[in-house]
Amino acid sequence: MLESVDLSLRVSKEEYKSRIEDLYIRIGELQRKAWKMKIPIVIVFEGWHASGMAEIINRCILGLNPMGFKYHVTAKPTYEDLKKPLLWRFWHHIPAYGSIAIFDRSWYSRAVIEYFDRKGKNERFEHCVNRINVFERQLAEDGYLIIKFFMHITKEEQHKRFREYEKKAIPLCIVDEEIDYLNEYDNYLPFIDQILESTHREYAPWTVIEAEEFNHATVKVLSTAIRMMEEHIDKTINEPFKFFKDTVGKNAISSADLSVSRLSQADLSLKVEEDEYEKKKDFYQERLGELQYELFKKKIPMVVVFEGWDAAGKGGNIRRIARKLDPRLYSVEPVGVPNDLEKNHHYLWRFYREIPEAGHIAIFDRSWYGRVLVERVEGFSTEEQWKRAYNEINEFEETLADFGTIIVKFWLHIDESEQLRRFKERENTSYKQWKITPDDWRNREKWGEYSEAVDEMLLKTHTAHAPWTIVEANDKRYARLKSLKTLVETIEKEL
Repeated sequence: MLESVDLSLRVSKEEYKSRIEDLYIRIGELQRKAWKMKIPIVIVFEGWHASGMAEIINRCILGLNPMGFKYHVTAKPTYEDLKKPLLWRFWHHIPAYGSIAIFDRSWYSRAVIEYFDRKGKNERFEHCVNRINVFERQLAEDGYLIIKFFMHITKEEQHKRFREYEKKAIPLCIVDEEIDYLNEYDNYLPFIDQILESTHREYAPWTVIEAEEFNHATVKVLSTAIRMMEEHIDKTINEPFKFFKDTVGKNAISSADLSVSRLSQADLSLKVEEDEYEKKKDFYQERLGELQYELFKKKIPMVVVFEGWDAAGKGGNIRRIARKLDPRLYSVEPVGVPNDLEKNHHYLWRFYREIPEAGHIAIFDRSWYGRVLVERVEGFSTEEQWKRAYNEINEFEETLADFGTIIVKFWLHIDESEQLRRFKERENTSYKQWKITPDDWRNREKWGEYSEAVDEMLLKTHTAHAPWTIVEANDKRYARLKSLKTLVETIEKEL
């Protein structure tokens, strides 16, 4: 890919002056149009050191309204970054709908540094590329335009520029770990070429920029960005949604047969007596407290998801789980209706922000599964959106599992009559009335639709690394014991 690039291309000063203002006007107009249409844009700049990336980026952004874009410089990861999966910090910086995010180096540079070494490079390459392709594809399917540039120069030109920088005493912003790029151009050339080819996709193509002459590089970057923005805007207006089938949820149980309901197989008559409950509850709570410290010592993160029917007892289960935990090492994340900022991003954005760091536990009271439950049934997401969410969720959880995260998912199941009894109890008990809302009664009227959605969710997102546990919750004591026991046994098995 790189070896065939003609690096002799130039643009004269006269031609540059005659073209640059028009390019600025056009890209400014397209930025405003994308803002009005709520089209988010990600622009990635990668390239050799001394390729003039900062100079070229600065020239290009002069045509943009600074209120409509954010500029991110990707440097050495912080201590907090290292305690989260590789792409966590980049999810933080994806732009809101209608905005532009410009990355001066990106997940590609960090992937090379953080994921690869001389010995394990080949083993990790395919896995790392897959994670990046999944990340970019998920954004593209949500309407993001992804523009990627690689600034290419020869080894001779790179050395020449470094000598010039030394003469002029210009400081080089080079991360220590990246120094190999300066001395081993020939070794990295085929490796970088392989990365570009493996991540060149219809939804996120690479454009190689001949960067030995800044005027040519600036004109090509602007021209390419303008062309891609125009095409994306036209497609958004004229073409239906496109599902890019680059990857599939390999670990998902695939079956179109939903005739056998997992919910109907649950035995809701299961109970436990109070004496047995108190004895076992105390044991599992103490053990869970001990295991929490083991997770912390070994820097293993854990995600616990609680989903279930309204009034199924999610809050009560969470309180019993947290009873003996150290509050410094866990958090409870209640998930409600997304706010305006969250609605203005990819739906997984807000959940990436809350995943636990290494050694900590995050307990989610409802979760990302709202996409295939309430959003599906209530029509808050389109059919295309909730159907592709099964694969997106499996990929999200696989990303967590790859980092070593233990994932436990509970569906708290009760029957309609038990729910009705609990609803009425809440209405008639003064200190519980806050728990019952008109939405609860409205959702109850759609029990059949929700049952169908739950069964499909359980089938399509039950994976080896993130299995579902159905908790029979008509009896609250039984449900709490089963949740505690499942957590203890899962952690012991993983440790």
